[in-house]
Amino acid sequence: MTDPGSLNAGSPSPFRGGGETRGLAPAATACCGELEEMGLWRRLLQDFRSGVRISFFLGSDLERSGSTPSGVALLAFADLALNLAVSFLLVGAGGRFSWAAVTSFFFHLPLFLCFGLCAGRLLSRPSLLPGIAAALVALSIPIELFHALLEGAAQLRSFDWLEGYLTAPHYYRFFWWWSAAALLFLLRLDPATGWRRARLPLVFALLVLPPLWYYPRGDLWVSPAVAGESGELRLTEDVLSAQDRLLDRDLAALRPGRPGEVDLYFVGFAGDASQDVFLKELSFARKLFDERFGSSGRSLLLANNPKSGATLPFATAENLGRALARVGQVMNRDEDLVFLYLSSHGSKEHELEVNNPPLELRPLTPQRLRRLLDGSGIRWKVVVVSACFSGGFVTPLQDDGSLIITAADARRESFGCGFGEEFTWFGHAFVGEALTESFSFTAAFEKARETIGVWEKERGETPSNPQIWAGKGIRPRLEKLERELQR
Repeated sequence: MTDPGSLNAGSPSPFRGGGETRGLAPAATACCGELEEMGLWRRLLQDFRSGVRISFFLGSDLERSGSTPSGVALLAFADLALNLAVSFLLVGAGGRFSWAAVTSFFFHLPLFLCFGLCAGRLLSRPSLLPGIAAALVALSIPIELFHALLEGAAQLRSFDWLEGYLTAPHYYRFFWWWSAAALLFLLRLDPATGWRRARLPLVFALLVLPPLWYYPRGDLWVSPAVAGESGELRLTEDVLSAQDRLLDRDLAALRPGRPGEVDLYFVGFAGDASQDVFLKELSFARKLFDERFGSSGRSLLLANNPKSGATLPFATAENLGRALARVGQVMNRDEDLVFLYLSSHGSKEHELEVNNPPLELRPLTPQRLRRLLDGSGIRWKVVVVSACFSGGFVTPLQDDGSLIITAADARRESFGCGFGEEFTWFGHAFVGEALTESFSFTAAFEKARETIGVWEKERGETPSNPQIWAGKGIRPRLEKLERELQR
């Protein structure tokens, strides 16, 4: 491994200063001339080999000999062609070309060039620009090839367990691998000592890493249907046979209410299968209510997610209606409460997304939810809707026995439903934090609203404006439940 700091002043490297204060050292100028004369294909193979070495945290030719603008352009197009070829092999001829991915695919290149320009100015060496850009592009190729190799292996029956390590949040391990290798490469470039040697990695971490984290590029050849975070539900015999009995089993297991006690029933509804955050949020909420609010034996969860197709009943309006009707039968309607928590995407038309491809499901409207609740005979209820524009559910659900909480008002979006997330912002603030410390749903909401306001202000987001409405009759029931839980 070559340490740039150990190269002498005559070293033919554009990354190391010679005795001159302006331009390139003579040796570096000669080196650049040699690079321009080198055959493009030979240059490409050499850069690819350097990318492999950098990915394994080793020294490379790019640290010693740099690159040229034509070399950077060739690497970028080779990276694109390789992505197209590999994604075609993985998806097959039945896929389609994703024109939208072309823009995101080249989103990284201007960042690399801009960073190379900044690095060149920091070290007073303009020739850093093509060398750094080439290194960062070359580094991405072997890492993406390794990821593609694992994807191909995961399609084999004996290696299907690898699928869980190729989706978010595990996918970001490859991002951190790329980032760590790039940072080490940059440390080797700077001949300075002490804290000054950290200047390139620091600028890189501020200028390049955040945009790439929030705007990852996609594959150029994709499946005809846009896959969700965990892929698409496969309607296998195991899934179909499980769905025949899962809801019946869960409904039959619900324990009746105890006379003289305020029992809490929990019903969770994770409506959208495209992202895992809804299932994660509702799974945490159910566990929290079972352990902290005494709903164990009186809770059930409906979910749309490829991971839970054989373990949880589907989240459909029909299943929700059956669940609420059964809860209304076994509970003590005069004493007990139901906590209904729905989490999904929401539309400006105030429809809650109910999505589980290849099934064709209808969205859940406030009016339909009101009919399901009225038909169940449930008197006392807390309804939480965590979705964009969820404030549109408040007015249609209002009655004397309801507490209604929404993540946003009727005209605004809520936040946090991204790939790899454990909670939506509202779910994190309300369930993940506030309800772990309080038995009061109203107090927890106020605390959550304040927390979300801070997060939105820090990130410059338009306030979601979470909503709460309580009927006159529900307040005494909630206060009694709170007193019993505090005992």
